[in-house]
Amino acid sequence: MVSALILRKPTNLEQHLALQAQSLLPQAIEPSYLAFITQADQEHYSCLDVLKQSLKLLNVDFDEAQRGEPWPKKDFDFIIALGGDGTLITASYGVHGDTPIIGIKSSSASVGYLCAADQSSVDTVMKMLLGGQLEFLPRHRLRAVIARTDGSIEKSPYFALNDFLFAAANPAATTRYRIANQERMEVHKSSGIWISTATGSTAAISAAGGLPMVADDYRFQFRVRELYRAQGDGLMINGGFSNPADKFFWIENHCPAAILALDGEKWEIKIGFGDVLSFEAGPPVRVALRPQDLSF
Repeated sequence: MVSALILRKPTNLEQHLALQAQSLLPQAIEPSYLAFITQADQEHYSCLDVLKQSLKLLNVDFDEAQRGEPWPKKDFDFIIALGGDGTLITASYGVHGDTPIIGIKSSSASVGYLCAADQSSVDTVMKMLLGGQLEFLPRHRLRAVIARTDGSIEKSPYFALNDFLFAAANPAATTRYRIANQERMEVHKSSGIWISTATGSTAAISAAGGLPMVADDYRFQFRVRELYRAQGDGLMINGGFSNPADKFFWIENHCPAAILALDGEKWEIKIGFGDVLSFEAGPPVRVALRPQDLSF
């Protein structure tokens, strides 16, 4: 029998109610926002019900886990990420080998750029999957390599599907570093650097002035945020592309305290003065493409 894991997100309503139960919210949720997240919660669980019913009718055996919980210790034929792009990105961290991921946008409040279906098209996409008609794209990932000043090497525990951000630990502080790309090296002051996969090129790095990339491009892109330029300093490394196999791109931290964040808030590590960051390719993950005749 075909087996699947449904990885579902905790809704904003559930997260807010959990904080209220712990007395961690300073005041009651504003009524209009409460109505918004309540509707999203209802849509999410309605979509979950539709998905489960579809899988039962198609004779698919499935387990269920909430994002952030341990996965059942068994192999699955495919992973269904129910929520939005953030849930799909989290799902990618647990994927090894060629197990495919199918993203389902579960509510109107979710972002579903990487999703193949929403509630109205769940049944169609599940039938296409089991009939071998659903197409998949291998999306390239990156891993950070941190050369510490004590000589040790540390690697990020996950492969980034979207991006990394290197910045001073205090967001109001200037990010100071030495950067190298190809044969050029410069000393910078800025507000940090985005390092993005092709998948992430339409996300945060785009807002910083980065360029969209073809989805299956194996290179990564970097973009310096708000580079400080003094007259006549001749700084030229503001952004570009790099083949992770070439090892021509690296960053040496000159901040008293800095951080490297992976895919937003998914993972963060402290970077010390003099630590050197570089990036290497990770194994691609197969993500379902949205059928051309579906839109949401």
